Formats: sequence, structure tokens, C-alpha cells
Amino acid sequence: MEDDLCHAAIIVEGARRSLHSRLAHRRGERRDGSFLTRGLHWFRNDLRLRDNTALDALAQRAEQWLPVFVIDPRLAGPHAARRTAFLLDTLAHLGRDLAARGVPLLVRTGRPETVLPALLGELRATLLSWNAGSTPFARRRDAAVRRAAERQGAEVIEAVDHVVFRADEVRTKSGDPYAVFTPYRSAWWQRWRADPRPPRRARALPPPIPGAKADAIPPPTDAVAELPTGGADAAARRLRAFLAGPAANYHEDRNRPDRDGTSRLSPYLRFGAISIRKCFDDAAAAAVADPRLRKGITKWLDELVWREFYAAILEEHPRVLRDSYRREFDALRWNDDPDGFAAWCEGRTGFAFVDAGMRQLRATGWMHNRVRMVVASFLTKDLLLDWRAGERFFFAQLVDGDPASNNGGWQWAASTGTDPQPYFRIFNPIAQGQRFDPEGDYVRRWVPELRGIPGARVHEPWDDAPLLRDYPRPIVDHAQRRALALERYRAARAGAGA
Repeated sequence: MEDDLCHAAIIVEGARRSLHSRLAHRRGERRDGSFLTRGLHWFRNDLRLRDNTALDALAQRAEQWLPVFVIDPRLAGPHAARRTAFLLDTLAHLGRDLAARGVPLLVRTGRPETVLPALLGELRATLLSWNAGSTPFARRRDAAVRRAAERQGAEVIEAVDHVVFRADEVRTKSGDPYAVFTPYRSAWWQRWRADPRPPRRARALPPPIPGAKADAIPPPTDAVAELPTGGADAAARRLRAFLAGPAANYHEDRNRPDRDGTSRLSPYLRFGAISIRKCFDDAAAAAVADPRLRKGITKWLDELVWREFYAAILEEHPRVLRDSYRREFDALRWNDDPDGFAAWCEGRTGFAFVDAGMRQLRATGWMHNRVRMVVASFLTKDLLLDWRAGERFFFAQLVDGDPASNNGGWQWAASTGTDPQPYFRIFNPIAQGQRFDPEGDYVRRWVPELRGIPGARVHEPWDDAPLLRDYPRPIVDHAQRRALALERYRAARAGAGA
């Protein structure tokens, strides 16, 4: 009997100690009473687990961790429905990747500077990691989060991940930022050859903070058709498919919207479902393995350097989100033409190549880059409307809407930006269509009114009046508007003493 009581006491004491140990572990205590180092990683535009700079840094320091995504009402919502839908799909894939590793994804709604410090306190976490943003909004928000986290005694780990090199890592010999792409590209490649920064090797993540449960990821508020599949696996498949096929002829096909000749990776890069380092590393390896790919891959990688260039411009000159990079063009006189702007937005200008691009954008949230240049030139130099109106419309529609690249592209087309298209070079929208959609297949896909018109005649369809189905005649005369645009650009330069 005495032995039975002793045995029962041992069992009770063991259970008590086990419970105490579990409770201590939940509180983040070690056996000696000291606290485990707990960390949070704040996911933003880095929605992947592999080759994630700040997450890797956190994994080296934290003994327990949790991932968190904050839905900021200032960024998500109906004003960016397609981008939000793609983000949420990519976030859902990330959540499944984490769940497969036994890690719950926390999803909160609100302002990060309020949400994250509260979560740090609730979880007794002392580390907070994130990958840096370069837009003026991101920098203000991140500074506010840092202040709030540090007031609470937490340490912030911030890293560069969205680009290969920060703006201050690629400079002129005098230490100034570059304003022209070609010398920037040369300096960028020189830096990359000296410091290629390949993808990081996979690092084991620490165990999750006990007790947390994954939050439901909200569905998109609006039904959005024709979006690409989100997630890191889809991004990796897309990169492999591009390098195995279209990359070989990218230097020739990249300007042909009637062909699937581009990588279509921009939405994945926008939200970090794939790292820019992996794109460079895999593409460079493919070019070495098969010399036939070199010309196409070299051109594609130069386009990725343009992305780095525009990110650096925005970081160095945040004013470009409001003003022309070239200040003399702040004095340009723009038209006030709401009807013309509506026709452009809706793809009913009477210029088939322009209209096809705008309808593709509205249907899919994406547009071929050559067509982006043409429709932007048409808005600014045929309709003589302010580039900022076009930039805002694009940003609201694009799945891959990136503030730096969107602004850089628009200011390039409007001739107001850094290293822009010269103001006197004005795209003829008909000639552009004839050159880059020579059989009219791209136009017929997106402008059903013109499907009965064969070949390149779709670009000048007005002689086929019996075949036209309610397609409008051109809303402006290109030659007249070209002359007027030249006059206004010259006047702006003269007024600024340029």
C-alpha cells in the first residue's frame, strides 16, 4: 500500500513538473528560468520562405518565431482590386507552405505601427524582422514601426531583399547617384561581377512560438478574372518555363505582344514570391550551360537592371511620385479632356493597338511592355493629358503595379523622367501596331469589333466600314497632335531656360 502511494506521488509530481515545463515553454522560459529569444517576421513584399534576407537573419537569432502579415487598409482594397486579389492568393500559398512546416501564419488588419508592437508584447517577442521598402510611404511607415517596437524594448532586423543592390551601392566615381541608364547598367554589372550575391542556401527555421493558431486569410472582396496563380511554386515554374523556352528569342520577341515571348514574372517579383537574386542566378547559369540562350538572356537581365534603376531613382528622388524628374517639364501645359481620358481608359480611342492594350489591362491587370509604352505616349503626346493621370490609372489596374517601375515607365514615355524617350520622338500608334503586331492577332484578340478584318488591316480599319461593328473612328488626328505636343514641350523647355 505504501509503495502504491509512493508510486502515485511520483506520477503526480512528474505530471506537475511536465505541466510546469510546458507552461514555462509557452511563456518562453528555459529550464534555468531565463527567457528564450522570440522573434516575429513581418512579411510584406517578400512572400516566400526561400532566399528571404530578413527571415534568414531572424532564423540565426531567434529560438522561437512566428510569421505575421498585416493587411493595411491604406494599401489594400477596391482601389487596387486585382493586385489585392493576387496578393491574397500568394499569401494563401505562403500560409500552406508554413503550415506544412508546422508554423501558423498570423494575419492581422490595421496599421502596422499599432498591430506589431501589440503582438510583440502579447507573445513576449524581442526581435522583429522585415525587408526594407523604398517608397516614401514604406519608409515613413517602417520608421513609425521601428520607433514603436524599440520603445517596447524589441530589436529590429531590417534587410534589403527586393533588389540586388541598394541605391547607395551603385554610384558614380564621384559618389553621386546615376541619372542615365546606360552608365548605371555598366556600373551595376561591374558591381555584380565583383559581388554577385547568389540566392541564400536554405536555412532551417526555428520552431514556432507555442500556442498560436493560423488566422484565416480573407478572400478578395471583388471577383477578378484572368489572374495568374499566386505563390512561390508558381513563380518557380514560370521562371523554369521561360528559361526553357521564350528566353532563347527574348531579344527578338520581347516587343511582340502577339507572342508569349516574355517571362511574365513581374507580379511574382512585385510581391517577392521569387527573389530577384534567383532570377539572375538561374538565368546566368542557363546562359553558361547553353550559349544559344546568351543573347536573349542578356537582354532579359538588362530589363531587370532597369527595375533596379527605377527603384534607385525613387529611393534617391522621392519627389518623382509627384513631380517630373526633369523639372523643366513641370511647366508643361496639359489638356483638360475628361472625355478623351475616359475613351483611353475604356479602349475606344479608334486606334486599334492602343485600344487592344487598354482592354487587355482592364481584363487581366497586365499589359505587354511595348504596348505600355505606346498607350502612355498616346495619352501624353496625342491626347496631351498629364502623365500622372495615366500613372494613377495604371497603378489601380496592374497586378504587378510597382510604384518605382510604374513611375519610371510613365515618366520615360512622357519624356519627363530620367533618361527618357526624347520629347521629339513621338510614337505613331498605327505604325507601332503595324510593326509589332504585323498580322493583327493581338488586336483581334482584345478588340472583338475588328475580328472580321484580316491581317494588318486591323490597324487602319476604316476602309472596311461594312465589317466594322460599332468601332469608333480616331478621336484625334495624330499628325496635328504631334505638332502641338512638340510646340508645348519646346515652350516648357524655353520657359525653363533649357
